[in-house]
Amino acid sequence: MKHGFCNLAIVPIRRDFSHSSEMVSQLLFGDVFSILDERDSWFLIENYEDKYIGWVEKKQVILIKEEEYVWYNSSSKLFTKDAIAYIFQTNLKTKEKIIYPIYFGSQIINQKFQLNNILFEISPASLQLTAKSGAISLMAIAIKYLSTPYLWGGKSIFGIDCSGFTQICFKQVGITLLRDAKDQALQGETINSIDYAAKGDLCFFENEDKKIIHVGIYMGENKIIHSSGQVRIDYINEKGIFQNKEKQTHILSSIKRVL
Repeated sequence: MKHGFCNLAIVPIRRDFSHSSEMVSQLLFGDVFSILDERDSWFLIENYEDKYIGWVEKKQVILIKEEEYVWYNSSSKLFTKDAIAYIFQTNLKTKEKIIYPIYFGSQIINQKFQLNNILFEISPASLQLTAKSGAISLMAIAIKYLSTPYLWGGKSIFGIDCSGFTQICFKQVGITLLRDAKDQALQGETINSIDYAAKGDLCFFENEDKKIIHVGIYMGENKIIHSSGQVRIDYINEKGIFQNKEKQTHILSSIKRVL
């Protein structure tokens, strides 16, 4: 099986092999994946971390060897800590060297590493270890996404959806969540009431058909941070989310603890 590495800042994952097809998720720099199929200029991939499947354009990723794929996945990860960091990419065959931005939450294994004859280098000052797995670390990360606009399938500070937001925040404290809210709702320990919820718990919301359609992170004191129009902080009680404590926008379905 072939494997690949996302060497650009953000790459769309699409439902079908076409630029006009719906974007269902994204790869960020440092994500690795297996290649399940090929069509013309597209790869059908399975993201290593959350097993999400979709199509990416071949020109937007690089192939890596099996041993590189295994080595990268088995190594501890660092994350970019600033909104924008800059990485150098040097082709060791042609000696061509370029610099380009990567964004908050991107993961690498070291300040300097090599994959498929390409040397990647980033300033150590731009990096941080995987944050300690706890509510304080999680809240500090989540707050950095405030006012990020909502984008279906998005996972970055330039646009993010509700489950992309929860996934990328928990990723940076060493916890892997599945990609979609309905699947995240199957993870963790069930908390029976908002009265027993703790900082960092995941709150899930349903539509009239009882289907999970939304997720956010409980902040304590009846506050929730979530992506709805933008990443925002709203009031929550046992019924659901209320903007300005007046207009109900979401119906609470369940609460899960994964920290």
